[in-house]
Order: sequence, then C-alpha cells, then structure tokens
Amino acid sequence: MAARRKSLSTGDIARHCQVTPATVVNWIKAGKLEVYTTPGGQYRMDTDAFLAFLDKNKFPVPEELQPARQRRILVMDDSPAMLDAATSALSRHLPGSVLETSVDGFEGLIKIGSFKPHALVLDLMMPRLDGAEVCRCLRAGTETRNMFIVALSGLAADNELVRRVKRIGVDAFLTKPVDMTDLARQLARLLRVALE
Repeated sequence: MAARRKSLSTGDIARHCQVTPATVVNWIKAGKLEVYTTPGGQYRMDTDAFLAFLDKNKFPVPEELQPARQRRILVMDDSPAMLDAATSALSRHLPGSVLETSVDGFEGLIKIGSFKPHALVLDLMMPRLDGAEVCRCLRAGTETRNMFIVALSGLAADNELVRRVKRIGVDAFLTKPVDMTDLARQLARLLRVALE
C-alpha cells in the first residue's frame, strides 16, 4: 500500500471524487474544501482535511488513502433497522473498519465498484436484485470473485434461494434475527482482524 501523501492537488481530489477539476474549483470557491495556495498559485489540500470532507459527504475513501489495517465492509439489507444495528455493532466490534450500506442489490453492486469492499454482509431477500443474483455477479467478476460474503436470511435452510446462494459460494451464512456479535465474529475470522 502506498504511503499517505501530505497534500493533494485539485487533480488528485477530482480523481478521488470522480468529478472534473472544474467541479473541485467550484467546491473550493464555495468554501466546501479547506485548501491552501502554493507560492506558485496552485491549490493544495491536506490529506486529513480531505478525508474529513469525504466522510462528511459520504464519499468512499480511495484505496491509497486508507490506513493499511483498515477493512472495508459493505452491508446490504432493505431494512433500515437492520442496517443501523449492523453498522453500530460492527463499528463497536471492528473499530478499524470502514462501513458502507446499501438498501438493494442493484445499488449495492454499483457501490461495490467504487467502494471495493473486502467483505459483504448480504441479505438474500432484497428488492430489484436478490442475494443470489448479487453473489452470482460477484463470483463471476475477476476483481470481486474472492470478496468475502456473509449471507443473511430469515428463510428456512431448505429454501431454494438459500440453497442457490450456498451453491454459488458464500463464506458464512447466518439466520435472522442476526446475533450481531456472531456477525462481527464471522467477519473478524474472514478478514483476519482482532475482535474487540
């Protein structure tokens, strides 16, 4: 992993946020970015200030700016209560992790492309794209085939959707209601991090 740089140019910021440099300049003029000007008149931003901006505006943290020990986890579930419970528990038990959420399979696949999670917590019953289809897409992709997947379901173990997901390949399977400590334990085991 590359060492964290002390400052970023407008081009760096644009690339990380997937916007144009002109958009970054507009953000600077609107006071949304805390920058300084070099003796040559170029804008620069401290990396820590940029990371705070990303967090405040819900942008994913680019790979090269993340601490080496951080693990990215995406939680996909159509229940806001489940998302809140899972992110709260995982923040407590796996404090070095970076968490993102998604309310359906389609949105989740889009987030995976930019967030690049190390692990996915996946509800099987979701709108637009169910868990089996998400698993199939991930296992077929060269960049995502080795992503850890913890599947969650309130369905019986002999349900066809559950059997399909297990055949496609998940790393762990938990039934709902989910014991959040068990979820954190499974992720810690897969990601080889200490459980707190």
